[in-house]
Amino acid sequence: MSASPMRVVGWQVAATFGAALLWALLRSSNAGWSALAGGAVCFVPGGLFALRLKRASARQDGYVFAFFVGEGIKVLLSIVLFAAVAMFYRTADWLAFMLTYIAVLQVYVFGLAVAGGKTPPAAPGR
Repeated sequence: MSASPMRVVGWQVAATFGAALLWALLRSSNAGWSALAGGAVCFVPGGLFALRLKRASARQDGYVFAFFVGEGIKVLLSIVLFAAVAMFYRTADWLAFMLTYIAVLQVYVFGLAVAGGKTPPAAPGR
């Protein structure tokens, strides 16, 4: 099973909406919205990073540079989004927000583990 970066982001979006629905049903609508915000803080920078890598994959010489620059942008954007939620969503349910953020982040780690579990193709002539 292969896990492309965009597919992993899709899993993150699905996990976010699932967690938001669960929080809304079990706790409150505010918890659901907070969970949605927590997941978005994770998948929005990840999605932009995946798009950047997809665009850079066409040219091999700039792929490594695009990877590191993209990762830096992803971290900075995550910090900005965390700050924006703290400043503008004063009634956020921080338990729902943080637990969903962590869960959605683990979807990324799981996706990488799935992709890493693939066996490489055999070398020609072997």
